[in-house]
Amino acid sequence: MHAARSSPLPRAVEESPETVELVVCAIARELRDHQVVAFGLHADRMLTAALLAQRLHAPNLRIRHGVRAERGAPEGAAAWSERRDDRSARLIEYRESHDAILRVANPASPVRFCDVFFVGGMQIDAEGNTNLIGLKGPDGRMRVRGPGSIGTTSIGTLAPEVILFSWEHSRRRFVEAVDYVSVPGWRRRADAGLGGGPRLCITSKGIMDFDGGRMRLRSVHPGTSVEEIRAATGFELPAAATVTTTPAPTAAELRALAELGFSPVGGGNRR
Repeated sequence: MHAARSSPLPRAVEESPETVELVVCAIARELRDHQVVAFGLHADRMLTAALLAQRLHAPNLRIRHGVRAERGAPEGAAAWSERRDDRSARLIEYRESHDAILRVANPASPVRFCDVFFVGGMQIDAEGNTNLIGLKGPDGRMRVRGPGSIGTTSIGTLAPEVILFSWEHSRRRFVEAVDYVSVPGWRRRADAGLGGGPRLCITSKGIMDFDGGRMRLRSVHPGTSVEEIRAATGFELPAAATVTTTPAPTAAELRALAELGFSPVGGGNRR
């Protein structure tokens, strides 16, 4: 009897501390004042980016923890780190049922679940579909079971703005078509009568946007090239008319990260 193996997809290469700092700063720059931002479990670096944005240019940004949207995280930037000595995880409440998510995520609801939703995936494809469900084997049946997508599908479908992220930029992560769909991309949304799609995809190598419903390269991180990113992508990746270099962290950004106690090694804080 065939059984799926329950295991997360491992990272191909651990990113450097400089890359982690760069990506956290790049994500923070995309957040605006008065927004509500949400992300899934084990996204501690997204939390750091939100806290960084609060400190530098978005003082009224709110961070959603479960059903709560708060101004900050009192125990620092490691709410979902693997560090067992960090108390911040115990301050976070996860109480929402799936129906509760639908009620507050509905665009017609006066209670916003979030304005910006960050989501990753075991696979991301050219149209911005993401897969947290699992990977198929040669026989077409599930070979590796992922963490699942409860809540993610609803939030990712209804949030006004979706930003994809991946710390691994490789051909096994970026595929022409995902094996299963957790959060729909541009064409699937259009087929369902929904508008729009993911706005950006930020990875350890560069930043992509979407043109005509397909991913294209917008900027490359220092030390990376257009050719390297294309070689690490499992589908044809066109480039914008002007491909820029992602700006390096500023002195103010690095100072704020230090004040937050952020450590790019492991993504937690130093406290």
